[in-house]
Amino acid sequence: MTEVYVFTDLDDTLLQTEAKCEPGAERVVAALDRSAAPLSFHDPAQVRLLDLLAGATLVPVTGRNLAALSRVLSPRFRSFKVTSHGAIVLDAGDRLLPSWAAVLDAEVPAWAGRLAALFGETSDWIAGHGLRARVRVIEDLGRPVYLSVKGEAPDLDAVASFVSARWDGGAVHRNGSNLAALPPYARKERAVAHLIERLAGPGRAPLFVGMGDSLTDLPFLKLCHFAVTPRGSQIQRETWR
Repeated sequence: MTEVYVFTDLDDTLLQTEAKCEPGAERVVAALDRSAAPLSFHDPAQVRLLDLLAGATLVPVTGRNLAALSRVLSPRFRSFKVTSHGAIVLDAGDRLLPSWAAVLDAEVPAWAGRLAALFGETSDWIAGHGLRARVRVIEDLGRPVYLSVKGEAPDLDAVASFVSARWDGGAVHRNGSNLAALPPYARKERAVAHLIERLAGPGRAPLFVGMGDSLTDLPFLKLCHFAVTPRGSQIQRETWR
């Protein structure tokens, strides 16, 4: 029987907040917030999709860090996990893959200071311009993995311009009310390529499917045999014209 691995984004692909659910549609709790209250939900189509994928191995490829991923109730992930926009690659026991640890050991020291400096500059700039946005450096497994900025669209538009001008060599990801400044080791496609190479060894021919909603998901989707994107996703809005 063919091995099937589904590399899937989570938020706005397999689950979303209540505000993004269709009014009146049935919903199933999919993830909790820090206080254990329902935060994200599946709609009926997502439930049916998960049923369809029941025989496949689902691998999350998410912007969530491990702590946030642990609050996802559905689906459950029993194999590899890619967290923090690709910065962390874990095995089934939530241990950092040694081969990926070598990547981080080589690259994190050069970028940790830059993330800290960007945090200070961005915080000061937001305060100086009277904007309402929250800034923090996200850590995963004790490593700084990216700068997160959350806020309303007009404020975030201004912050995106400020951050982009100061983040040479890294990437800036914007989707809705979230902005992330990503160092080179936080790339979903790098993490997925690392796992595909590991999984497609001699004598094995797995089928790889990618699922995602965001433009930053496109590079890892292109590595897979097939790609799936939700109706109304950022990919559909901005590329399917």
